[in-house]
Order: sequence, then C-alpha cells, then structure tokens
Amino acid sequence: MKKFKRFLSILAILILTFSIIYFIPENRKEIKTTHFTFLFSNSIDTAIITKLANALEGNYSRIGNDLRTKPADNIETNIYAQRWRYIKATGNWGASGNIEGISKLHFVEQAWGESDKNKVAIHEFAHTVTLKLLLNNETQPVDSKIFDQKFSTFPTWLWEAISVYEAKQFVDPKTLPYLNNGQYPTISELNNRLKGGKVYTCGYTIIEYILSKYGQDKLINLVKNYGDMKSTFNVTDDQFCKNWYEFVKGKYLK
Repeated sequence: MKKFKRFLSILAILILTFSIIYFIPENRKEIKTTHFTFLFSNSIDTAIITKLANALEGNYSRIGNDLRTKPADNIETNIYAQRWRYIKATGNWGASGNIEGISKLHFVEQAWGESDKNKVAIHEFAHTVTLKLLLNNETQPVDSKIFDQKFSTFPTWLWEAISVYEAKQFVDPKTLPYLNNGQYPTISELNNRLKGGKVYTCGYTIIEYILSKYGQDKLINLVKNYGDMKSTFNVTDDQFCKNWYEFVKGKYLK
C-alpha cells in the first residue's frame, strides 16, 4: 500500500511539473529576412536559422517561377526544438511540418525521415506556393468555406509530390524493392500517407516524369484541375502510373 501511495505521489508530481512546463510560454527568438520572419525556440542555434533563411530566400523566386505564382510577400516561419511544442501549437500529431495558409509555416527542428533541415523548410514553403496557385485560380474574392471544401478534394499524391520535387528530396528508385520488383504504386496507394508513405519516396520521379513528358505548363494545369489525369493528360490514373514506372525503369533501373 505504501509503495502504491508513493507511486501516486510521484505520478502527481510529474503531472503537475509537466502541466506547469506546458502552460509556460516558450522563450523565442526572431530573425527577419526579405521574405521570411523566423520565430524559433530559444535553444536552437541562431546559425542553424541563418542557414535556413539562406535556403528559403535562395529558393523563393525559383519555386515561384516553377509554379507560375508569386509567393506571399512575408511568410512567418515557426521552428520548434521540441515536438510536443509543435503539436501544442498546431494540433498536428502525425507530421513534422505543416502550413497555415499561404504565409505561415510550422516545423520541428528534428524532422522524422529527413535529416536536412533546409529541405524540410523548402518542402513546407512549396506547399504555400501551391496553395496560393490554387487560390489565385479561384474567382475573386474567394469564399473561404467553399474553397476549403473544394481544397479537401485536392489529391495527396500531387500535393506532396510537388513539394518533394521542389525540395529536391530525391530517393534513388534502385533503393526501393517494390519498384525493382515491378510493383509500382497506384494513385490510391500514393494518396495514402500512412501505408508506407510511398509518395515521399516516389514523389520526386513522378514530377520529373510529368515535366519530361508533358512540360511545366501541363503540370500547372494538372494542379488547377485538381489532379484530373483524364482532362489534363488524356490518360487514366492507371495508365499514368504505368507510364511513370516505364520512365523510372528506363532512367534508373537499368
């Protein structure tokens, strides 16, 4: 009984301590550049943020040009040292980064599955530009409720593949057993972030194939058409995946 009471006391102290830490505002630093305002945990080395700033500023115009869209003029960029602070701020449990509209980024300093912090930042930034492209394509002014409902139908595979490509998160197809065995994913599989996350390993070569086969303008049209292959490329989803795999096989799996 005494041991149980001691356990409860320790548990209560731990809960109280965590609760106090959870509700204490985090000390944060701020750095401003031409197009970004960085807000970051006090414990993160400023030199790391400087490198991130250089990476984002260096890709600001390039990604805007690629997507034929001017990015937001100033983008608030939040970087968190602890994952729980990221979750507290965003409510996002299943990722290491996300966007909040066209001018706000959130991501954890140590991201899952990606050691290069610059690529994580560029990946999330590319999402904001893709979103702005979609918004610009709507009748102005945009009704946010109607747009949100429409945007919920935007395919995951295209959303993530564009950012993977723009952040240069290339994964060599030779390292992917399922591609070597000819078991290329379907659009349905690519849309499933939880089942293997294949869009993150195949996304780069998917966009590479689209650009090689159809060109940049057709990619922009595909985005505006919400990933509709038939109306954009005159192919079915299944035929597209097969053609993409043939491209990958010819270039990378010889």
